[in-house]
Amino acid sequence: MKNLASIVVLLLFFRCTPKPSTTNNWEVVLKTDREGTVLKGSKAALMNAVRNGSDIKIGWGGKREDLSIEHLSTPIWLAILSEKEVMAHLDPQVLSGIDWDSLNASYEDVSLLQKEWRVVLTTKGDFDAVWYDKKADTLIRRWPQKHKMTWFAKGNPDETAVPLFD
Repeated sequence: MKNLASIVVLLLFFRCTPKPSTTNNWEVVLKTDREGTVLKGSKAALMNAVRNGSDIKIGWGGKREDLSIEHLSTPIWLAILSEKEVMAHLDPQVLSGIDWDSLNASYEDVSLLQKEWRVVLTTKGDFDAVWYDKKADTLIRRWPQKHKMTWFAKGNPDETAVPLFD
């Protein structure tokens, strides 16, 4: 009887234990090279994630012999272009200074506080960055680039969705 009770308790425990959820995990849905060639996942998977309202993050970076930097950002605006490419706008950021010798970031240069960094990027590897002076209402610099990018989704990115215009 004692063994039977132990078995029942074990069965109830395993049956009542929740299964791990994959909806709380970030998944790589698309990774592209600098030219937008798919290295992992697919553009269709990313479009499904956008259409399903999944949370999206985008990662990119750069490396030289003497330094490297990696970025991860949540876009504030996404668009699917002709059902082929995805574009994203990032939230404007106030510029900070980076001391590459000590690897510290700061707002020590207070003149940077009036300057913003704005970016629009696409699944084609396009990364168009601008530095904008809010106080003078002028464009300081435009810096179009190409980047390897990783697009992450959280939620139900695999669930097939119809275009938002249907």
